[in-house]
Amino acid sequence: MNSAAAKIATALLVLFILLFAVYQAYRGLRNEYQTETAYEFQIARYCNTEGLLIRTEEPIEKSVQGQVRYLLEEGEKFRSDTPIARVFQSQEEAEEAARQETIREERDLLEALEKSTDTTRTADIESLNKEISLALRQLTQYSAEKDMEKVADLHLTLVEKISRQQLATGRIPGFEERIQELDSQLTGDAGGENIYSSQVGYFSRYVDGFEEQYTPQMLEELDIAALTAILEEDYTNDPDAFGKSVTDFTWYYATVIPAESAEYFSEGTLLEMTFIGSSQQPVEGQVVQMRQEEGGDALVVIQSNQITSDAVSRRTASVRLSFRDYSGLRISKKALRVVDGQQGVYVEAGYSVQFKKVDIIYTGTDYYLCRTQYNSTDQLNLFDKVIVEGTDLYDGKPLSS
Repeated sequence: MNSAAAKIATALLVLFILLFAVYQAYRGLRNEYQTETAYEFQIARYCNTEGLLIRTEEPIEKSVQGQVRYLLEEGEKFRSDTPIARVFQSQEEAEEAARQETIREERDLLEALEKSTDTTRTADIESLNKEISLALRQLTQYSAEKDMEKVADLHLTLVEKISRQQLATGRIPGFEERIQELDSQLTGDAGGENIYSSQVGYFSRYVDGFEEQYTPQMLEELDIAALTAILEEDYTNDPDAFGKSVTDFTWYYATVIPAESAEYFSEGTLLEMTFIGSSQQPVEGQVVQMRQEEGGDALVVIQSNQITSDAVSRRTASVRLSFRDYSGLRISKKALRVVDGQQGVYVEAGYSVQFKKVDIIYTGTDYYLCRTQYNSTDQLNLFDKVIVEGTDLYDGKPLSS
């Protein structure tokens, strides 16, 4: 090998050694920093609780002789001119009145269907068949449970869906014959006497005797020990009571939240309340009080302005509290820095350090969720290598120096 070739080989060897040394030094310096990859994370938060329902309410004092048939649903609003119930002299008279009302409701429904010009509601036969099958299964279940009120409520639903199905399939041209048959069964006045009340509000038949004791004013001094004792009591409906009026649409749900779930709650937090075992839709609520013992359980009071039968027809209830789902980039709390008043993190950007801003949308126990920013050069991005631990960091600092 000539001298020129030897010199070139020697130079290449020296260059390789230098590059290897620089690489090893670079790796050593990089190992001074602990990094984590920013990745997408979603939180679906909820907890199941047992709590106390607190309302502004008062019993309706009525002493009624005879068979009472209530005209209002649970949670239905009424005024002084709204008939609450109808009293009949005998059970037979009350049953006949119920039958007459069922006939009248069916007749009015069929008449409305005939006059309707909304053909789109009768066109989807497959959906109608599914709804009818579901209603029939529910009817079988309610019948087995001997829940005659639900059976009666479901009757009109079945009539409507089957009638729409018959129109959509052309099995019948209309309901004139059935309407005439129903007309022949109507006898006019079904008898009975309407019962009114000077009170106004939302009606409920549930009366447990604690209407004047468990009021919103008790929330000022309520604590975990007192609430726990209250929830252990048995609250039964007084069968002799006529009913009550809930006089304010604002009601409260007080519960004890275990320490491990307390981080979900703070005053002002919005959530959904689902009454476990109920078929009704969730209601919206807001945390208005939270008192937590040091590292322990928390007393939480939730306020709602949505009146439902669930909200008025029981004293205690099992409820699922569901919060807004959060989705974003997860970073360790140790990674967060504040530079010139701006929250952000340092990330590896090639051979240097870069400061990237973050928009925190949720705070966890040891992490933050940050709003995902796509195609941004100064905001944290998906898969960025976030420096969790490191000293003397600044924007633009070379990683190899």
